[in-house]
This record gives sequence, structure tokens and C-alpha cells, in this order.
Amino acid sequence: MIGTIDIGNTNMTAGFFKESRLLGVFKVPTAGWEDPGKVALLIKDKARPFLKKEACEEVYACSVVPRANLHLRSICRDVFKSHCRIAGEDFCVPLMNKYRIPSQVGQDRLVNAYGALKLYGKGLIVVDFGTAITFDIVSRNAEYLGGLIAPGLRLMQESLNNKTALLPFVELARPIELIGRDTASSIRAGIVFGAASLCDGIIERLVKKECRGYKIIVTGGDASLVKPHSRYLKIIEEDLILKGLRMIAASQKIGKKL
Repeated sequence: MIGTIDIGNTNMTAGFFKESRLLGVFKVPTAGWEDPGKVALLIKDKARPFLKKEACEEVYACSVVPRANLHLRSICRDVFKSHCRIAGEDFCVPLMNKYRIPSQVGQDRLVNAYGALKLYGKGLIVVDFGTAITFDIVSRNAEYLGGLIAPGLRLMQESLNNKTALLPFVELARPIELIGRDTASSIRAGIVFGAASLCDGIIERLVKKECRGYKIIVTGGDASLVKPHSRYLKIIEEDLILKGLRMIAASQKIGKKL
């Protein structure tokens, strides 16, 4: 069994694979890594159903939260009894990186791009709905070309509440109407339809220029909210980053053959 961990700005997502089969996934909030002992107990509780059945041979991780990396290795040793390999530190994503300054690309974006490439082939636009909405381009030559970054739905939600005097914090949900008839429905419509229009506008620009005929793959926690309102977002690949990490683990050929 191989463990995979993605530490994002909002949540840490972990998944366990037996060969290529995803056994299950759990999430814990990213906030709280200042108390690694508490985080370790939470992860141990969530991971217990998997670890009861089989030992975790190794953990492959990707993180955009440097402070969490300091504790992740020790938590993996204590909880999973496994060595942890972190993208960008212990291994490189096996993808030609054409970014102007390659080190500036988030490892999560590269892992997503690699996972999508292995699953869907060359010529891709990968849209990830996380804390940020990212667009990543994989060329027909299997090169990572770069992409775009925009605020995610949760950032819009929090900013409207934090930066205004009268707008409340509204839980995100699918809007039931385009024209909101109250504040909550107006905010939901603005965020969800706004995100869909942003995505469609960017994708339309991309396919008119360098990405004609490219497949569009969507992933991330808020993808299901936006997809029904988009002309272009058709293929949802859940847990893409965990699958990408599993495939990188297989390519590394470290430990038992996957």
C-alpha cells in the first residue's frame, strides 16, 4: 500500500493506493500545523481504517505550505511507520518544465499536469479549483508550458465578507437563480457564475491561440459547483493530484514494484 498526501492552503488530503486502486481518501484542515502533535493524532484517527488492513510501504507527498513540511516527515514516521518523499525535495516530477523560472511553479501544479498527461495523453488544459483556480497547459510534446492563476471560490467568499462592512459570510452552494433575490443568493450566484464565466473566458482565449483541440480536465474540491454552468468544463478527474503522486511513485521504482 502506498500513501499519498497533498497539503494545500485549505486542506491536507491523503489517499491510499493498492497498486493503481484508490482505497480511500480523507481530509484534515491545513490550519493547525503549529501544533504537530494534534495534527498527528487527527491524521492517525482518520488513517486507522486503512492501516488496520495493511502496512503503508511509503508516502509520496506534495505541499504548498512550507511550515507543514517541517513536521510531515516525522508524522509519517510516527503514524504510517513509513518514509515520506516530498515533491521538489526528494524527487522531481518527471515532466519537462518550460516555465521561465522553473522553481517558481508549485509542485501541486506539476503533479496535476503529470497525472493528467498519464491519464489523458498530450495536449491538455488542466483546471484545478482549489484555494486558487489554476490553469496548467501540457503541450502536444508532453511539456509543461505554464498557465494562469486566479482567486478561488473560497477566496472570493472570504474576501466579500472580510473586506466589506455589510456582506455576510455565506456558505457556498449551487445557485438556484441567476438574479439573486436576497443577499445570500446574490453572493452565491456572483461567485459560482462568475467563476464559470472566468474559466470559460480564459479557456476560450487558450483554445483560439496555442491550445486548439486540447482536452480540458477539471479537478479540485469546488469543480462540481462550477462545472454545470460552464461550456468547457466536461471531464472531472477527482483526486487527480493523489493519482499523479501514485504514478510518480510507480515511475520511481523505489521499494516494492507497484
